Amino acid sequence: MTLADLQFLLADDGLVLSLPTYDAWFFGSNTDSRYALRGDYSQLLTKSFSDAKRFWDIQSADIQLHAMHGDVLLDTARVARLLVLFGETESEAAAHAASIAQFVANSAALDDGNNPIFTLNAFAFSGVDETDPVFASLPDKLIFGDGVLDALDWIGIGNVGSRVVLGHEFGHHIQFENDLFESPLPEPEATRRTELMADAFATYWGTHAQGLSLNAKRVVDAVLSFFIVGDCAFDNDGHHGTPNQRERAAEWGAELAATARPQGHILPSLTVAQLFEEKPPEFVAPDADG
Repeated sequence: MTLADLQFLLADDGLVLSLPTYDAWFFGSNTDSRYALRGDYSQLLTKSFSDAKRFWDIQSADIQLHAMHGDVLLDTARVARLLVLFGETESEAAAHAASIAQFVANSAALDDGNNPIFTLNAFAFSGVDETDPVFASLPDKLIFGDGVLDALDWIGIGNVGSRVVLGHEFGHHIQFENDLFESPLPEPEATRRTELMADAFATYWGTHAQGLSLNAKRVVDAVLSFFIVGDCAFDNDGHHGTPNQRERAAEWGAELAATARPQGHILPSLTVAQLFEEKPPEFVAPDADG
């Protein structure tokens, strides 16, 4: 990647890097083929998504599952409509979108927008408590970036890892539906709590006999291998937990599934959450001093 590429990507606080995310977030739809999941993962993720909705006891029929693709950067009409939302006039947005498309098309490193740097993300969204009318009007979503799937393939855990990521993001929808984001904890502890809980939801579902029934070690290893966003930035408000903490949360979720009684019994999501709430001090304590 050239210096010009880096300057382009970092301009305007990294706006171009965020455009594929915002496009899928604001305009993505299950009925628009431009947001369809990537072909090599479409069947696996669609089936696993249906399984998660069957397994968990939350209202989930309205959650959309679709993708973000970096090639949107070559689509000047779609980029321009985003730039208008960011405050540009229609003429400014059209010119800006054209310049973005030209640069991306002429950069070998950016690969027509298919460089994973543009879509190395997966996220859950619910507009339930949003006060901004733009966000409040959006449907519930679970969005996969192509870059995430590229990364999973690169480290050799695509089959299991993609479903663990889906389980983690579906865990955030469980939190949305059950008001589990509410917490007296300050940041960054509050964010760490929700992320570790989502890890536990993912491994509970992923290893449960009535869920995906995946091998527990493979699922926990996938959490460790891919969720390297597990970090040691204890004072950062986006702190997700250290790798050790995420491993403990993932192992706890798998153990809870393994000890289900009667065999195969699925605990209500609120029960899993309540049981989890007793555990963070155990997950955190060994790393508490950084």
